[in-house]
Amino acid sequence: MNVKAFLVDCGVSVAALGKSAPKYDKTLPEIYDPKDVKTFFASITDPYHLLIFDLLLKTGLREQEAMYLEWPDISFPTQTLNIHSKPELGFRIKDKEERSVPIPLDLSKRLKKYRAGNPDKHFVIGNAKDRPHTKLLRLLKGLVKKGGLNCGRCEGCKGREECEKWFRATYCTQLLRSGLDLRTVQAMMGYSDIASTMRYLRPQEDAHTQFKINSIDWTAWISSKSFDQFDRL
Repeated sequence: MNVKAFLVDCGVSVAALGKSAPKYDKTLPEIYDPKDVKTFFASITDPYHLLIFDLLLKTGLREQEAMYLEWPDISFPTQTLNIHSKPELGFRIKDKEERSVPIPLDLSKRLKKYRAGNPDKHFVIGNAKDRPHTKLLRLLKGLVKKGGLNCGRCEGCKGREECEKWFRATYCTQLLRSGLDLRTVQAMMGYSDIASTMRYLRPQEDAHTQFKINSIDWTAWISSKSFDQFDRL
């Protein structure tokens, strides 16, 4: 639709183009299961890397949001993390959605301890020169591959053996599974529409849903005798 509008604006005939936009499969976001997360964290030997990925897992930050996170953005008294644009650093948040994210108590304690030991650092997870860490995704890909956790399904795995999964999808899915309502999760994720949040609803993988499915009495619909011949196979 955007291409057609652009061509029409340029005076180009669009009559020969397809009448409808191409259709694409709506895939589910790739997430880590609890066992993979445990394996991943158990494989990390650098305490600084542990802090980085603990922060990413428990706050759902986008890569650039984490890169430009500064210590004044964290409020320890309220256990919150504030995400906003920083034009002076050339960083603007996606969809212009400023937000405040609660920090779990255990993560808050680790951040506070790290801050006390590094009082001169400006960026929370900056590089050795205390500048924005621009290789967070590359670091994650390397550690995931080293831990044998590549999903084998994404384009990154197929083409470069570099898994493209990011903790943000896992974070959002976990929030929804914990019972938080869609509007709250939408605000915490910084989405401008609720449809983006609903993509992470995965009731078919929920243990409670599976229990409910198994407990449905289907005998009112199909007699168990109908399957006697099947049982004899």
